[in-house]
Amino acid sequence: MSKPLAVLENVTTGYFSETVLKDVDLEIYPHDFIGMIGPNGGGKTTLIKVLLGILPVFKGNIKFPEGKPGMGYLPQISQIDKSFPITVRNLVGSGLKAEKKWFPHLSRFQKNRVSQLMEEAGLQNVASKPIGELSGGQIQKAFLCRALINQPQLLILDEPNTFVDKGFEQELYRWLKELNKKMAIILISHDIGTISPIVKTIACVNGTLHYHPSNQLTEDILKVYNCPVDIIAHGPVPHRVLKDHDI
Repeated sequence: MSKPLAVLENVTTGYFSETVLKDVDLEIYPHDFIGMIGPNGGGKTTLIKVLLGILPVFKGNIKFPEGKPGMGYLPQISQIDKSFPITVRNLVGSGLKAEKKWFPHLSRFQKNRVSQLMEEAGLQNVASKPIGELSGGQIQKAFLCRALINQPQLLILDEPNTFVDKGFEQELYRWLKELNKKMAIILISHDIGTISPIVKTIACVNGTLHYHPSNQLTEDILKVYNCPVDIIAHGPVPHRVLKDHDI
């Protein structure tokens, strides 16, 4: 069995003196596809920031047995400044800044990588447009290309299906299934019904983390994990399953 990319042992973290996550244990292996669910404020994004090295660990350890893996990150679309004056091509290329070092311009090889990714994402026709002119789905594709440009070993996506149409959502999930053949993926989402067919395992995050080694969760399991999320039913008429109202 291959060694894990990252190991979190008894990790407690948060912001300044405020603890958000406590005693988190998690192992992330190559080709894992983890669906991360949980309520707003439960600590999902906080956990990602710890993995990315943005937040410190109050207690516990994060280990990278094979050295720190390359990571690609797709933030929530609400965190993206769409007024920033940058074209799609330059946005994707900016993901190569670690490779560029002291050279301000991309090499021909790097430009080809940018063009190839944009073509795969269907963005070649908007390559010269500023990101403020893109649709929600196109913006997500552009930032996903930026996250992929360095060919990461671990791809992290923070609610990529927010503010996008269902057509893009299904296209994204097909793309992610292909990418999972090359890299591990962590996908944060509120919609367990949509992501459960594509992820392999599920992590419930609500002040701590409960790992479920399958993509199938029942309401009873969610209660045990203290992880209140919506369960969505999909079919000819998509609908949200709610508890009975007290009368």
